[in-house]
Amino acid sequence: MFLHNFLLSLQPEMKQNKPYLRIFNTLLILVAYGYLAYRLIIFDDYASFFAAFQDMDIWHCLVLVTVLLLMPVNVLCEAGKWRLLLRDVEPMTMWGAQRQVYYGYVGAFITPYHAGDYPARAMLLKDKGNFSAAVGLGLVGTVALLLVELIIGVPATWLFASYDQSLPMQSFAIAFIVVILLMSFLPHIVRSLAKRQWQSTQMQQLVMALSKISYTRFMQTVGWSFLRYMVWAIQLALTLHFCGVEMLPMEYLISIPFYYMVISIFPSMPVLNIAIRGSWSLIIFDAFSDNAAGIALAVLLIWLINTVLPMLIGSILYRNGKTK
Repeated sequence: MFLHNFLLSLQPEMKQNKPYLRIFNTLLILVAYGYLAYRLIIFDDYASFFAAFQDMDIWHCLVLVTVLLLMPVNVLCEAGKWRLLLRDVEPMTMWGAQRQVYYGYVGAFITPYHAGDYPARAMLLKDKGNFSAAVGLGLVGTVALLLVELIIGVPATWLFASYDQSLPMQSFAIAFIVVILLMSFLPHIVRSLAKRQWQSTQMQQLVMALSKISYTRFMQTVGWSFLRYMVWAIQLALTLHFCGVEMLPMEYLISIPFYYMVISIFPSMPVLNIAIRGSWSLIIFDAFSDNAAGIALAVLLIWLINTVLPMLIGSILYRNGKTK
């Protein structure tokens, strides 16, 4: 929440000084590019990376192209959710929502636990006074996605346990119970907070926006999250296949939901993100395949396609002035 609080403190100046806002966004983009350059410099397995692209047949080309084409579909699902949540705060077109989501990747790319995603999106709102409400509503979308990951991931976890008994299953069960309890009491907590009078205008806007989320709209948000989750799952399955990680259909259905649930429950700092995800992927997918190099390469490709590529697109859209 550091970036959120920092941007919140700058909000009055940003509303009155557009050049100041442009300078901050430019610095944000430069830091994102700097971090990307750092990741590329320290990467030490380019031989395996380029080997995967040698002697590709038509089928493997189609698989890779499909994964790439699903990236904008992924963003489209998230944009639909973002537009739905902000419907009463700042109505926008689907394309406008997509542009804000793309720019959110820039903020998420350089912040711990991707905390800069929603603040970066909110910086592109026409009315900067809706900043806090937009960030809070974005967190509702995160809760909806986490719910989808848990509903699909928990059964997959118990199925996975029959293949590999070495993982600490109790920790996942405890985490699941805690999250469900928090989500069960969350509406009551938000309504109670909305009844209070807050000295901070931004805090008052935040709790009021959260309290107005109806059950129907939350379930629609869950629906958009489910669509995005399915796109992620298909992308990962195709990428694993492209990298030579062959598994049975049931093994894909077990390992991929388990993997996404694990990396959601145990998020990491961006600097450690690839290493942490790579470690979990080797632990999980290695239960069904001994192609460790292919597994590591698949995680890297997914990171490049679903994180780096949208970040680059978001920065280009902003610099071209198309997000204003």
